[in-house]
Amino acid sequence: MAIVHPDYTMLANRISVTALHKRTPDDISKVAQELYHFVDAAGRKANLLDETTFKIIMYNATAINKRIDYTRDFNYDFFGFKTLEKYYLLRTANKRVTERP
Repeated sequence: MAIVHPDYTMLANRISVTALHKRTPDDISKVAQELYHFVDAAGRKANLLDETTFKIIMYNATAINKRIDYTRDFNYDFFGFKTLEKYYLLRTANKRVTERP
């Protein structure tokens, strides 16, 4: 439908971003814990965050959460968001996207 009118891409993006926001936590410390304590399919610890990065996030979680504006996720177009989601956002168990843009 994007060929009919370009606003359809923005509508598709809003639907996709809203679905992602429902599946992911809005607290950076919860995301950091999930990524840091990730265990692979074989049951081995496979941190997706460095220990130093994890400690910095946990120490400054409140300040970071105050500065993050998740409404900016809606500024992407559908193609850009889907590319970001497919290739760049980190995934955990069941290949589920864990983080937000």
